[in-house]
Amino acid sequence: MHLFTTWPGTIRIGRTVIVAVGVTVCASQARAQVVSEQRAPAASPPAQAAAPRLAASPPADTFSALVFGDYYYFVQHHDPNWDGEQGFWFRRIYLTWDHAFSPTLATRVRLEANSNGQRQGGSITPYFKDAFLRWTYAGRQQVTLGIQPTPIIESADALWGLRHIEKTPLDLYQWDSSRDFAVTASGPLNRVGSATYVFQFGNESGTDAEVDSTKATRSALRYDAASGLMFQGNFSRFRHLEHEDWLTVEAKAGYRHARGRAGLEYAYQRRQAGDASATPDVIQRVVSMFGVLDPKPQKISVFARLDFYQDPCPQCAGLNYLPIDPGAPFTFGLAGVEFYIHPSVRLSPNVEWVAYGPPASAVAAPLKNDVVFRTTFFWSW
Repeated sequence: MHLFTTWPGTIRIGRTVIVAVGVTVCASQARAQVVSEQRAPAASPPAQAAAPRLAASPPADTFSALVFGDYYYFVQHHDPNWDGEQGFWFRRIYLTWDHAFSPTLATRVRLEANSNGQRQGGSITPYFKDAFLRWTYAGRQQVTLGIQPTPIIESADALWGLRHIEKTPLDLYQWDSSRDFAVTASGPLNRVGSATYVFQFGNESGTDAEVDSTKATRSALRYDAASGLMFQGNFSRFRHLEHEDWLTVEAKAGYRHARGRAGLEYAYQRRQAGDASATPDVIQRVVSMFGVLDPKPQKISVFARLDFYQDPCPQCAGLNYLPIDPGAPFTFGLAGVEFYIHPSVRLSPNVEWVAYGPPASAVAAPLKNDVVFRTTFFWSW
C-alpha cells in the first residue's frame, strides 16, 4: 500500500529530475558551442559561384570610306580638246569593309567609284577594287588570295604617302596595275622584321575578269633600317601570247623622318615585240624623286616630285586625268601645299606640268607643254 500511495509523488519527482537534467545538458552544449566558436578561426565568407564563361568576342567589323578629287584648270595642253578645260571631278571614292574571322584570318571588300578620266561624261559607276582573304600564320607570315594590291605599287604608295595628289610612277604610266586577282606569300625574313619578301602569282588582269592563259609573277625584297632608311628591289614578268612578254626591274630607296620623307626610284621595262613582229622591243626607263616636308605635322605639308621619262611612252595618251603625248620623252613635275582642315580633311593647291623633249620622229613638230592647276580635296572616315 505504501508504494502505491506514494506513486504520484514519485512521478512528480522524476519529471522534475528529467527536466533539470535536460536543461543542464542543453546549457552545457550551448557553452561548448560558444567556446568552440571563440577558439575557432573566423569562417570564410561563402564562396561565390564561378562567373559564367563569356562567349568569344564577336568578329571585328570595320567600315571606312575615302573621297578625293579636284577642281582642275588646264592652262595649256598639247591636245586642243583639253586645252583651257576646267571643272570638278572625283578621282576616287572608296567604301571599305574589313572583317576579322579570327586574329589570324581576315577579309576585305572595297568598292571604288570615280568620274570619267577622259572627260567623256557618264555616271559614276562603282566596281570592286579589293576582295581578298588573308591568313596570317607562323607569327607574321601571310598568304593572301583574291583581288588585292600589287607589291611594286603598294610599297611605292606607302612611301610617297600622297596617292590622292597623284599616282606613283609605275602606276601612273601603266607599267603595272595597282590591283590583280592573285595569290601572294609575304612576311619577314628575320626576327626583327627589318627584311621582308613578297611573291605574287596572278592574272595580270587588274580588277577585270581573266581572258587568257598567260599569267604574271611579281617579287620584292625590302630592308627597313632603324634610322628611317629603306631599300627595295622589285622584279616582275608578265607573260603574254606570242611571247609579247613584259619584264620590269625596279629599285627604290627612301627615308622617313618625323618632319618629312624623301624617295628615289629607278625602273626599267622591256616589252618584247613578239614572235610575229619585225619591230624592235619597246624599252622604257624612268627616274623619279620626291620630297615631302611637314613643318607642322598634321597641319601643313609641302611636297614636290620630278619624273624623268627617258623614252616615248606609247600607252600614255590614254592616261586618265592627264593624257601625255606618246611621241616624245618628257619630264613630269608636280608641286603643292597641303592644309589639314582636320586630321581627316585636307585641301591641297598644286600644279602639274609635263615638259616634252624632242619628238622621236624627226619630222614631228615640237610639242606644246602641259600645265594644269588643281585644288585637290580629300576626306576620309
